[in-house]
Amino acid sequence: MAGEFGAFIAQKRLEKDMRLKPIAEQLGVSVTYLSDIIKGRRNPPDIDGLAALADALNLGEEERDEMFDLAGRERKQVSPDLPEYIMDEDIPTARVALRRARNNKLGDDFWQEVNKIIDRRKGGN
Repeated sequence: MAGEFGAFIAQKRLEKDMRLKPIAEQLGVSVTYLSDIIKGRRNPPDIDGLAALADALNLGEEERDEMFDLAGRERKQVSPDLPEYIMDEDIPTARVALRRARNNKLGDDFWQEVNKIIDRRKGGN
């Protein structure tokens, strides 16, 4: 049975009227392997495979981010596009902030405020 990740990939594939074979070829995997991923019998691919899948499906930035989130959830891990940033030695405060938010049980309303700050910074550059 397909998980959310597989259902997402299946939906995008159908929306774009794409067959499995060309996608599998672009990923460098068999059609059976790709089908197993879509049906939830295998974990989503690693970050490189996900990037290739996003390219094959011509996903926009928001779709790509959603796909990464679904892959992470399915693997019970953080979204695979985030660990490199989170663990960057030049920004240890990011890890401190995440832990403090977790320890203080800060929810989505807090992160919405953080996003507003980021948007203001981005707009000011």
